[in-house]
Amino acid sequence: MPADALDGLKSLDREALMERMAEELPDIRNQLNVTQEALAEKTGVDVAKIKAAENGKRSLKWSEFMSILFVIWNNDIGKGILDDKGLFPEELKKALSVNRNAHAPETEASSGRWEF
Repeated sequence: MPADALDGLKSLDREALMERMAEELPDIRNQLNVTQEALAEKTGVDVAKIKAAENGKRSLKWSEFMSILFVIWNNDIGKGILDDKGLFPEELKKALSVNRNAHAPETEASSGRWEF
């Protein structure tokens, strides 16, 4: 990883990102028309943990945040939501070498026809 990407990753406030994701998750799910159960199935994060995080009863772990982030990011509508809410900052994209303009094969999720 290039030094500038590593510096950007070090500067991220992970706790704030995880907290904001938990706070925003009900709205994000609503916009994507996704249930807590469906999100849990797609992300591998236990539904009880998602419910507790959304209700402010527990914090997301970094691995849970990243799982949720990438599942949502794999959907064109989800990408826009994450960008609008600032939940996938450029520093993190750069550190992970995520290229928003890369052309992945079209799937149901990436086409916006995401079936949960």
